Amino acid sequence: MDKSKIMSILKSVAIILVIVCFVAFLRFQAADLSVIPADQQSYYKDASGLPYFTEMDSYYNLRMTENFLEYGHMGDTIKNGTPWDTLSYAPEGRSAEYKPMIVYVTSFLYYISNIFSDVSLKEVAFFVSAIVAPLAAIPAFIIVRRLTNNYGGATAALIVALAPNYFAHTFAGFFDTDMFNVVLPLFLVLFFIESIRSSKLAYRIVYILLTIITMVLFSLAWDGYVFYIGMLVIFMIVYLLLGFILKLDLIKPRKNYSNLLSWFTDQKEIFSIVLIAIIGFIGLGLTNGFDSIIQAPMNLLGATQIQSAANAAAYPNVFISVAELQIPSLLTGGISGAFSANSGGIINGVGGIVAIFGAFFILILFAQRLWKLRSFNARGVNKKPPKGQRKATSKLKESKSRDSLIESTLSDIKTIEDVNRNKRETLLYLVLFSVWIFLSAVAVTQGSRFIMVLMIPLGLCVGLFVGYAVVYIKNKIDSKSKLMAIAIIGTFLIVYPIFQTFSVFYPLFNISSTLAFIIPIIIVFALIGISALLIYGFKGFKSSKFAKTAVMLILMFAIVSPTVFGAYQVSESVVPSTSDPMWDSMLWVKANTTNDTTLASWWDFGYLFEIASERPTLFDGGSQTGIRAFWTGKAMTTNDTELSAAIFEMLAFSGDKATELLDNYTGNNSQKSVEILENTLTLPKEEAKTTMINSYNLTSDQADNVVNLTHPDEPVPVIFVASSDMLQKAGWWTYFGNWDFNSKSSTGYQYLIAQQPAKLEDIGNGLYQANITNLEENGILFKTVVTKSIDNNTTNATTAAVFENGTPVKTQDNTTFNPFTVNRLVIIEDNMLVQNETVNESGNYTLLVMGDNGTYTSVIMSKELENAMFTKLFILGGFGQNSFEMVHMDDGISLWKISGYNTLRNETGSTNSSN
Repeated sequence: MDKSKIMSILKSVAIILVIVCFVAFLRFQAADLSVIPADQQSYYKDASGLPYFTEMDSYYNLRMTENFLEYGHMGDTIKNGTPWDTLSYAPEGRSAEYKPMIVYVTSFLYYISNIFSDVSLKEVAFFVSAIVAPLAAIPAFIIVRRLTNNYGGATAALIVALAPNYFAHTFAGFFDTDMFNVVLPLFLVLFFIESIRSSKLAYRIVYILLTIITMVLFSLAWDGYVFYIGMLVIFMIVYLLLGFILKLDLIKPRKNYSNLLSWFTDQKEIFSIVLIAIIGFIGLGLTNGFDSIIQAPMNLLGATQIQSAANAAAYPNVFISVAELQIPSLLTGGISGAFSANSGGIINGVGGIVAIFGAFFILILFAQRLWKLRSFNARGVNKKPPKGQRKATSKLKESKSRDSLIESTLSDIKTIEDVNRNKRETLLYLVLFSVWIFLSAVAVTQGSRFIMVLMIPLGLCVGLFVGYAVVYIKNKIDSKSKLMAIAIIGTFLIVYPIFQTFSVFYPLFNISSTLAFIIPIIIVFALIGISALLIYGFKGFKSSKFAKTAVMLILMFAIVSPTVFGAYQVSESVVPSTSDPMWDSMLWVKANTTNDTTLASWWDFGYLFEIASERPTLFDGGSQTGIRAFWTGKAMTTNDTELSAAIFEMLAFSGDKATELLDNYTGNNSQKSVEILENTLTLPKEEAKTTMINSYNLTSDQADNVVNLTHPDEPVPVIFVASSDMLQKAGWWTYFGNWDFNSKSSTGYQYLIAQQPAKLEDIGNGLYQANITNLEENGILFKTVVTKSIDNNTTNATTAAVFENGTPVKTQDNTTFNPFTVNRLVIIEDNMLVQNETVNESGNYTLLVMGDNGTYTSVIMSKELENAMFTKLFILGGFGQNSFEMVHMDDGISLWKISGYNTLRNETGSTNSSN
């Protein structure tokens, strides 16, 4: 290995280290909570000063890691030989068998960090994603660098490691398995490719073993590992098939070898595939169980049916409400959005339209190159170069290793060996990226979370494009005007994301909006000016030999700029998913309720409830069944709070068993099962049994079996957690609670809460008015207008839609536009109900106005929610019902127990009997 080779390797290593540190720095920066004013940041930090996690799955992963360190297994107990989590999906609990890689890695880092310092497990968990995810830059760089140059490798590393959908799930404070879902696939593909490309048998065996190890590790990190195994299998089938069609001699004749073993070891593709298949099957079987491997193909096929499965069951499927499983749009933000990187659309998810163009350009380039090589046969080349041009074998191998596939041209082909090598490698990468992109695109049709899968091959192709473009500029473009044109276009592509960043985040930089506009302009002129100086020269300053280098750098930064600044914007916008009131409320539950108390609420905060309160929860992010979603939604949506309490009582005591049992008795007529329960849950036990027998034709034994599940002799204490975030989520929990079993569809309803209270202002003629904004959308303000007359001391209110300047919004026929027409008006002033009447029979919304000493707030709600349980408890503070009692309240949080049941420690005077 000569000096230039060593320097090339050292340069690549230095670039990788810089990129890894840079992308890690951006992720660590999320912990600063920069977007939150300094005087409010403590509200989003725990007692140790560490910010709360950014999403709820983090708390489940943290609890499983705590369990592992405390008990040696995940979950808090062992049930029939299976690790079991008693806090999730009460009352049964659920299996704690879980992909353990995140637990293993976090535990390892916890032990290592505590060798040098006293660090809590929560601190390690908080930062582990920011440590692991940047490693994706390493294989991305190597894969692309082998085919192009450092420019291409650096581009791929940045595009992949900072891809919006990946970055948004792997910054500090986001503790989830997504950190592995780019790192491990890239290493898997890298090692697999090298196991095929390497000439030396020893190297191939090493890469085969590394491929298998990576595959096994990936199987311990994410169920989706089967996608990549399937992708590699399909890739190899297509690759071998096309190799046969194109007569590439991928499989050599057996007759040319003395024995079968020597033939087998010389078949690069077959040798690698067979060994990986055999040893990989054994490795996966030992770590995951052989049954899971046999079922893997069906699991992979089932993954393509997520959307159809979401609409197939009798009960509503909660997955349709999960944002990551919504089908993504192709592009967000219109024309300007095409040059932005964010997680809103497919094109945005890989760095914008320019990056997408580059990725597909490189596929076309590979296809074009393969077509030309197809007719480039032995007749046009020599078996050996002329004697005077021959090199020593060591020099020849070294030369070939330096010639990247992208940089080489047909004129570089001198021997038959060169022809075959170019054909094989061109076909290999064309098929690999084509199959990878196609299958990933299919996956994206099942939800936006799979954009992360698609961006990996596209990001690599973007890097290849930059590598090719750099070579093209270096070797083909000598025109100064063309170089300048590239520099100008590249400069604008670089600066546009900078302009977007400054226009939004200028307050964080302590500069004015004017200066935020001027700075990007200065950068434009500076880059163009420097480029012109290097390209054209100026008065004694000759054009520089670095002119092309400058243009190549501008090109590279033009491609990565949207992704880099998109990641920066995310890191500067992080707000934890919870705050002190919610956490403190759970600590109150832990300190003041009996150990058997069960928490009921919508599923989003379930994981937090479990780790903070150490109490079982009815519903969380890992127990999203249709039955549980329906009944929880029904409890919050119904006008009958007695039914709400009875639903929670049933779920806390027997879970889904009563519903499942009735489904069995009614022949899976879920509508009838639900009807039976709705009409009997609030009745005394014996009366409920009689109703089941007389009205629904159940036998006495069947009715006994059901009421023993729905009307427990000793009910489980329940705390219902109502929180302000559930107002925005009402569209979903009302959708599930109003499920129509015949049409298998539903309608969701909504609350529009005042953004902030408004005071009455004198508008003349004895009238005072308060304008309350409930919603701002597309430049239109949807308001509540409260008018008070001093003369007769009356208050009235209505809704209005106005532009930001106060002008009423009109339709095309010049009529007033107002989508929130009021059906019923409810006004409460100084804790007294002063008006409750229907004002418009055709209206679809109820307007609730609450005033206190001249300051008003309001809620515009779908009229169906006017008397809903959640409205009565959270918005009206329990007014109009006797089924629940508030036991604790904090900012935006209220806790309710079922009336008459002993729920709090040392509580007396209540009964826990439902008879």
